[in-house]
Amino acid sequence: MPRHDYYHILGVERSADAEAIKRAWRTVARQWHPDRNPDDPDAARRFKDAQEAWRTLSDPEKRQRYDQLGMLYTEDGRPPRPDEVSEVVGSLLGNLFKRRPARGRDLAARVDISLADVMKGATPSLSVTRKRVCNPCGGVGTLPENRRRCATCAGTGRSTRARLLRSACWHCNGRGWTAVQVCSACAGEGLCATPETLRVQVPPGVADGQKLRVGERGDEAPGATPGDLFVSVHIAPHPTLERRGDDLVLRVPVRFRELVLGARFELPSLDGPLAVALPPRAAAGHTASLTGRGLPRAQRSGRGDLHVSFELEVPTRLTEASEKALDSWFDALPPDAHPRRQRFDAAAKERP
Repeated sequence: MPRHDYYHILGVERSADAEAIKRAWRTVARQWHPDRNPDDPDAARRFKDAQEAWRTLSDPEKRQRYDQLGMLYTEDGRPPRPDEVSEVVGSLLGNLFKRRPARGRDLAARVDISLADVMKGATPSLSVTRKRVCNPCGGVGTLPENRRRCATCAGTGRSTRARLLRSACWHCNGRGWTAVQVCSACAGEGLCATPETLRVQVPPGVADGQKLRVGERGDEAPGATPGDLFVSVHIAPHPTLERRGDDLVLRVPVRFRELVLGARFELPSLDGPLAVALPPRAAAGHTASLTGRGLPRAQRSGRGDLHVSFELEVPTRLTEASEKALDSWFDALPPDAHPRRQRFDAAAKERP
Protein backbone atom coordinates (compact mmCIF):
# COMPACT_ATOMS: atom_id res chain seq x y z
CA MET A 1 0.00 0.00 0.00
CA PRO A 2 1.48 3.44 -0.89
CA ARG A 3 2.24 5.38 2.27
CA HIS A 4 2.60 8.81 0.66
CA ASP A 5 1.51 11.01 -2.21
CA TYR A 6 3.96 10.02 -4.95
CA TYR A 7 3.61 13.39 -6.71
CA HIS A 8 4.49 15.24 -3.54
CA ILE A 9 7.50 13.01 -2.88
CA LEU A 10 9.00 13.96 -6.25
CA GLY A 11 7.84 17.55 -5.95
CA VAL A 12 5.78 17.67 -9.16
CA GLU A 13 2.19 18.50 -10.05
CA ARG A 14 -0.25 15.75 -10.93
CA SER A 15 -0.27 17.08 -14.50
CA ALA A 16 3.53 16.78 -14.91
CA ASP A 17 4.73 15.03 -18.07
CA ALA A 18 7.23 12.16 -18.21
CA GLU A 19 10.28 14.44 -18.66
CA ALA A 20 9.35 16.58 -15.67
CA ILE A 21 8.94 13.46 -13.52
CA LYS A 22 12.31 12.12 -14.69
CA ARG A 23 14.11 15.39 -13.83
CA ALA A 24 12.39 15.51 -10.45
CA TRP A 25 13.42 11.92 -9.68
CA ARG A 26 17.09 12.66 -10.45
CA THR A 27 17.02 15.71 -8.22
CA VAL A 28 15.38 13.94 -5.28
CA ALA A 29 17.63 10.87 -5.68
CA ARG A 30 20.78 13.01 -5.49
CA GLN A 31 19.38 14.96 -2.55
CA TRP A 32 18.48 11.96 -0.38
CA HIS A 33 20.94 9.28 -1.48
CA PRO A 34 22.28 7.60 1.71
CA ASP A 35 25.87 7.94 0.50
CA ARG A 36 25.45 11.72 0.39
CA ASN A 37 23.74 11.83 3.81
CA PRO A 38 25.71 9.50 6.11
CA ASP A 39 24.72 11.49 9.23
CA ASP A 40 21.00 11.65 8.43
CA PRO A 41 19.21 8.55 9.80
CA ASP A 42 16.09 9.36 7.74
CA ALA A 43 17.88 9.64 4.40
CA ALA A 44 17.54 5.93 3.54
CA ARG A 45 13.78 6.03 4.17
CA ARG A 46 13.27 9.13 2.06
CA PHE A 47 15.38 7.68 -0.76
CA LYS A 48 13.36 4.44 -0.69
CA ASP A 49 10.09 6.41 -0.85
CA ALA A 50 11.41 8.36 -3.86
CA GLN A 51 12.36 5.10 -5.61
CA GLU A 52 8.86 3.77 -5.05
CA ALA A 53 7.33 6.94 -6.44
CA TRP A 54 9.61 6.88 -9.50
CA ARG A 55 8.84 3.24 -10.33
CA THR A 56 5.13 4.01 -10.38
CA LEU A 57 5.00 7.42 -12.03
CA SER A 58 7.55 6.57 -14.74
CA ASP A 59 5.41 3.69 -15.98
CA PRO A 60 2.31 4.97 -17.86
CA GLU A 61 0.14 1.98 -16.93
CA LYS A 62 1.14 2.05 -13.26
CA ARG A 63 0.66 5.81 -13.13
CA GLN A 64 -2.83 5.55 -14.60
CA ARG A 65 -3.75 2.85 -12.08
CA TYR A 66 -2.31 4.93 -9.23
CA ASP A 67 -4.26 8.03 -10.29
CA GLN A 68 -7.45 5.96 -10.28
CA LEU A 69 -6.92 4.04 -7.03
CA GLY A 70 -4.86 6.37 -4.85
CA MET A 71 -4.21 4.68 -1.49
CA LEU A 72 -5.74 1.45 -2.80
CA TYR A 73 -3.03 1.19 -5.45
CA THR A 74 -0.66 -1.79 -5.28
CA GLU A 75 2.54 -1.85 -7.31
CA ASP A 76 2.17 -5.53 -8.26
CA GLY A 77 -1.38 -5.00 -9.51
CA ARG A 78 -3.05 -7.33 -7.03
CA PRO A 79 -6.50 -6.34 -5.71
CA PRO A 80 -6.37 -4.77 -2.26
CA ARG A 81 -7.16 -7.09 0.65
CA PRO A 82 -10.28 -6.43 2.77
CA ASP A 83 -8.15 -5.29 5.71
CA GLU A 84 -6.34 -2.79 3.45
CA VAL A 85 -9.64 -1.42 2.18
CA SER A 86 -10.87 -1.12 5.76
CA GLU A 87 -7.69 0.73 6.73
CA VAL A 88 -8.05 3.27 3.92
CA VAL A 89 -11.77 3.81 4.51
CA GLY A 90 -11.08 4.16 8.22
CA SER A 91 -8.46 6.84 7.51
CA LEU A 92 -10.79 8.79 5.21
CA LEU A 93 -13.70 8.70 7.67
CA GLY A 94 -11.76 9.41 10.81
CA ASN A 95 -11.20 5.73 11.65
CA LEU A 96 -14.94 5.28 11.97
CA PHE A 97 -14.72 1.50 11.46
CA LYS A 98 -11.66 0.71 13.58
CA ARG A 99 -11.39 3.28 16.28
CA ARG A 100 -8.83 2.06 18.79
CA PRO A 101 -7.35 4.23 21.52
CA ALA A 102 -3.58 4.54 21.33
CA ARG A 103 -1.96 2.70 24.22
CA GLY A 104 1.21 0.90 25.20
CA ARG A 105 1.80 -2.84 25.10
CA ASP A 106 0.32 -5.08 27.80
CA LEU A 107 2.69 -7.14 29.95
CA ALA A 108 2.30 -10.51 31.70
CA ALA A 109 3.83 -11.67 34.98
CA ARG A 110 3.40 -14.43 37.58
CA VAL A 111 3.11 -14.38 41.35
CA ASP A 112 3.24 -17.38 43.73
CA ILE A 113 1.22 -17.41 46.95
CA SER A 114 0.27 -19.91 49.66
CA LEU A 115 -3.12 -21.35 50.57
CA ALA A 116 -3.00 -19.18 53.71
CA ASP A 117 -2.74 -16.13 51.43
CA VAL A 118 -5.94 -17.28 49.70
CA MET A 119 -7.64 -17.25 53.10
CA LYS A 120 -6.64 -13.72 54.11
CA GLY A 121 -5.54 -12.06 50.88
CA ALA A 122 -2.02 -10.81 50.25
CA THR A 123 0.01 -7.99 48.69
CA PRO A 124 3.15 -9.71 47.35
CA SER A 125 5.87 -7.70 45.63
CA LEU A 126 6.60 -8.31 41.96
CA SER A 127 9.58 -7.31 39.80
CA VAL A 128 8.83 -6.34 36.19
CA THR A 129 10.71 -4.58 33.42
CA ARG A 130 8.63 -1.97 31.65
CA LYS A 131 9.39 0.25 28.71
CA ARG A 132 8.99 3.86 29.80
CA VAL A 133 9.19 7.08 27.83
CA CYS A 134 12.79 8.23 27.61
CA ASN A 135 13.34 11.26 29.85
CA PRO A 136 16.25 12.88 27.93
CA CYS A 137 14.43 13.01 24.58
CA GLY A 138 10.82 12.97 25.81
CA GLY A 139 10.03 9.89 23.71
CA VAL A 140 10.81 11.37 20.26
CA GLY A 141 14.16 9.59 19.82
CA THR A 142 16.49 12.59 19.54
CA LEU A 143 17.61 15.48 21.75
CA PRO A 144 16.51 19.06 20.95
CA GLU A 145 20.02 20.10 19.97
CA ASN A 146 20.17 17.27 17.44
CA ARG A 147 17.05 18.28 15.53
CA ARG A 148 17.10 20.19 12.26
CA ARG A 149 14.19 22.19 10.94
CA CYS A 150 12.49 20.39 8.08
CA ALA A 151 13.44 22.07 4.83
CA THR A 152 10.46 20.63 2.97
CA CYS A 153 7.74 22.21 5.13
CA ALA A 154 9.89 25.01 6.65
CA GLY A 155 9.16 23.65 10.11
CA THR A 156 5.37 23.79 9.87
CA GLY A 157 4.88 20.02 9.75
CA ARG A 158 2.28 20.39 7.01
CA SER A 159 2.40 19.69 3.33
CA THR A 160 3.12 22.66 1.09
CA ARG A 161 1.25 21.12 -1.84
CA ALA A 162 -2.19 19.64 -2.39
CA ARG A 163 -1.99 16.15 -0.97
CA LEU A 164 -3.76 12.99 -2.07
CA LEU A 165 -4.82 11.69 1.32
CA ARG A 166 -2.75 13.38 4.01
CA SER A 167 -1.92 16.91 5.04
CA ALA A 168 1.18 16.18 7.16
CA CYS A 169 4.60 16.71 5.64
CA TRP A 170 5.94 13.38 4.34
CA HIS A 171 9.53 14.43 4.97
CA CYS A 172 9.23 14.93 8.75
CA ASN A 173 5.93 13.08 9.33
CA GLY A 174 4.33 16.28 10.59
CA ARG A 175 6.92 17.02 13.31
CA GLY A 176 8.48 20.04 11.63
CA TRP A 177 12.01 18.75 12.15
CA THR A 178 14.28 15.85 11.24
CA ALA A 179 16.80 14.02 13.39
CA VAL A 180 20.51 14.62 12.86
CA GLN A 181 21.54 12.20 15.62
CA VAL A 182 19.48 9.74 17.65
CA CYS A 183 19.22 9.85 21.44
CA SER A 184 21.94 7.73 23.03
CA ALA A 185 19.79 6.84 26.06
CA CYS A 186 17.10 5.04 24.03
CA ALA A 187 18.96 4.49 20.72
CA GLY A 188 16.27 6.49 18.96
CA GLU A 189 13.39 4.26 20.11
CA GLY A 190 11.94 6.84 22.50
CA LEU A 191 11.49 4.17 25.18
CA CYS A 192 13.86 2.80 27.82
CA ALA A 193 13.58 -0.60 29.57
CA THR A 194 13.17 0.15 33.28
CA PRO A 195 13.03 -2.46 36.09
CA GLU A 196 10.36 -1.78 38.70
CA THR A 197 9.10 -3.43 41.88
CA LEU A 198 5.32 -3.36 42.30
CA ARG A 199 2.96 -4.63 44.98
CA VAL A 200 -0.03 -6.60 43.72
CA GLN A 201 -3.31 -6.76 45.66
CA VAL A 202 -4.41 -10.42 45.71
CA PRO A 203 -8.00 -10.69 47.04
CA PRO A 204 -9.15 -13.46 49.41
CA GLY A 205 -10.60 -16.50 47.65
CA VAL A 206 -8.54 -16.02 44.49
CA ALA A 207 -8.46 -19.06 42.17
CA ASP A 208 -5.34 -20.87 41.01
CA GLY A 209 -4.37 -19.53 37.56
CA GLN A 210 -6.62 -16.48 37.87
CA LYS A 211 -5.32 -13.35 36.12
CA LEU A 212 -5.36 -10.03 37.95
CA ARG A 213 -5.28 -6.79 35.97
CA VAL A 214 -3.08 -3.97 37.21
CA GLY A 215 -4.11 -0.94 35.20
CA GLU A 216 -1.51 1.14 33.32
CA ARG A 217 1.48 -0.83 34.58
CA GLY A 218 2.44 -2.19 31.16
CA ASP A 219 4.71 -0.52 28.62
CA GLU A 220 4.37 3.19 28.04
CA ALA A 221 4.04 4.81 24.62
CA PRO A 222 4.79 8.44 23.70
CA GLY A 223 1.58 10.47 23.88
CA ALA A 224 -0.54 7.41 24.70
CA THR A 225 -2.01 5.57 27.67
CA PRO A 226 0.29 2.88 29.14
CA GLY A 227 -0.71 -0.75 28.68
CA ASP A 228 -1.87 -2.98 31.52
CA LEU A 229 -0.05 -5.62 33.56
CA PHE A 230 -1.79 -9.02 33.82
CA VAL A 231 -0.58 -11.07 36.79
CA SER A 232 -1.23 -14.82 36.81
CA VAL A 233 -1.72 -16.20 40.35
CA HIS A 234 -0.26 -19.61 41.20
CA ILE A 235 -1.04 -21.27 44.54
CA ALA A 236 1.56 -23.57 46.09
CA PRO A 237 0.36 -27.02 47.28
CA HIS A 238 -0.44 -27.28 51.01
CA PRO A 239 1.14 -30.17 52.96
CA THR A 240 -2.19 -31.43 54.39
CA LEU A 241 -5.09 -29.49 52.86
CA GLU A 242 -6.59 -29.89 49.39
CA ARG A 243 -8.70 -27.25 47.71
CA ARG A 244 -12.02 -28.07 46.06
CA GLY A 245 -13.51 -24.77 44.92
CA ASP A 246 -14.34 -22.83 48.08
CA ASP A 247 -14.17 -26.01 50.20
CA LEU A 248 -11.15 -27.63 51.80
CA VAL A 249 -10.52 -31.36 52.22
CA LEU A 250 -8.33 -32.77 55.00
CA ARG A 251 -7.50 -36.49 54.68
CA VAL A 252 -6.55 -38.04 58.02
CA PRO A 253 -4.91 -41.52 58.05
CA VAL A 254 -6.32 -43.49 61.02
CA ARG A 255 -5.48 -46.85 62.56
CA PHE A 256 -7.97 -49.71 62.76
CA ARG A 257 -8.15 -49.42 66.54
CA GLU A 258 -9.15 -45.74 66.24
CA LEU A 259 -11.92 -46.62 63.80
CA VAL A 260 -13.31 -49.28 66.13
CA LEU A 261 -12.99 -47.53 69.49
CA GLY A 262 -13.18 -43.90 68.34
CA ALA A 263 -10.62 -41.14 68.92
CA ARG A 264 -10.13 -37.40 69.21
CA PHE A 265 -7.75 -35.54 66.94
CA GLU A 266 -6.21 -32.07 66.98
CA LEU A 267 -5.95 -31.26 63.30
CA PRO A 268 -4.32 -28.38 61.39
CA SER A 269 -6.51 -25.83 59.62
CA LEU A 270 -6.07 -22.34 58.16
CA ASP A 271 -7.79 -21.00 61.30
CA GLY A 272 -5.37 -22.78 63.65
CA PRO A 273 -5.56 -26.16 65.46
CA LEU A 274 -8.99 -27.77 65.29
CA ALA A 275 -10.38 -30.52 67.59
CA VAL A 276 -12.38 -33.19 65.74
CA ALA A 277 -13.85 -36.42 67.14
CA LEU A 278 -14.05 -39.75 65.30
CA PRO A 279 -17.03 -41.68 66.66
CA PRO A 280 -16.61 -45.36 67.69
CA ARG A 281 -17.22 -48.03 65.03
CA ALA A 282 -16.93 -45.49 62.20
CA ALA A 283 -16.57 -46.86 58.69
CA ALA A 284 -13.41 -46.29 56.73
CA GLY A 285 -13.79 -43.06 54.76
CA HIS A 286 -16.06 -41.50 57.38
CA THR A 287 -16.27 -37.74 56.69
CA ALA A 288 -17.02 -34.92 59.10
CA SER A 289 -18.03 -31.62 57.46
CA LEU A 290 -17.43 -28.38 59.32
CA THR A 291 -19.56 -25.55 57.94
CA GLY A 292 -17.86 -22.22 57.28
CA ARG A 293 -14.32 -23.48 57.88
CA GLY A 294 -13.28 -23.44 54.21
CA LEU A 295 -12.01 -20.61 51.99
CA PRO A 296 -13.66 -17.21 51.48
CA ARG A 297 -16.08 -17.10 48.57
CA ALA A 298 -14.65 -14.73 45.94
CA GLN A 299 -16.86 -11.67 45.39
CA ARG A 300 -19.46 -13.19 47.74
CA SER A 301 -20.01 -13.30 51.47
CA GLY A 302 -19.30 -16.31 53.62
CA ARG A 303 -16.88 -19.22 53.39
CA GLY A 304 -16.89 -22.76 52.10
CA ASP A 305 -16.74 -25.88 54.28
CA LEU A 306 -13.95 -28.05 55.64
CA HIS A 307 -14.40 -31.77 55.00
CA VAL A 308 -12.35 -34.10 57.24
CA SER A 309 -12.07 -37.57 55.72
CA PHE A 310 -10.85 -40.40 58.01
CA GLU A 311 -9.08 -43.01 55.88
CA LEU A 312 -7.93 -46.37 57.18
CA GLU A 313 -4.20 -46.97 56.96
CA VAL A 314 -3.44 -50.69 56.78
CA PRO A 315 -0.16 -51.55 58.56
CA THR A 316 2.56 -52.56 56.13
CA ARG A 317 5.09 -54.09 58.55
CA LEU A 318 3.94 -56.87 60.89
CA THR A 319 6.10 -59.08 63.04
CA GLU A 320 5.26 -62.71 63.71
CA ALA A 321 4.11 -61.78 67.20
CA SER A 322 1.83 -59.02 65.91
CA GLU A 323 0.31 -61.38 63.32
CA LYS A 324 -0.47 -63.95 66.05
CA ALA A 325 -1.96 -61.23 68.25
CA LEU A 326 -4.15 -60.14 65.32
CA ASP A 327 -5.35 -63.72 64.80
CA SER A 328 -6.16 -64.08 68.49
CA TRP A 329 -8.06 -60.81 68.45
CA PHE A 330 -10.06 -61.90 65.38
CA ASP A 331 -10.91 -65.27 66.95
CA ALA A 332 -12.21 -63.48 70.04
CA LEU A 333 -14.77 -61.47 68.07
CA PRO A 334 -18.44 -62.55 68.34
CA PRO A 335 -19.95 -64.27 65.23
CA ASP A 336 -22.06 -61.21 64.33
CA ALA A 337 -19.23 -58.70 64.60
CA HIS A 338 -19.19 -58.26 60.78
CA PRO A 339 -22.89 -58.32 59.68
CA ARG A 340 -22.22 -56.96 56.19
CA ARG A 341 -19.63 -59.66 55.55
CA GLN A 342 -22.08 -62.29 56.80
CA ARG A 343 -24.78 -61.11 54.37
CA PHE A 344 -22.32 -61.05 51.50
CA ASP A 345 -21.07 -64.57 52.20
CA ALA A 346 -24.66 -65.87 52.41
CA ALA A 347 -25.63 -64.26 49.10
CA ALA A 348 -22.50 -65.60 47.42
CA LYS A 349 -23.39 -69.17 48.42
CA GLU A 350 -26.94 -68.93 47.07
CA ARG A 351 -25.94 -67.87 43.55
CA PRO A 352 -23.34 -69.45 41.31
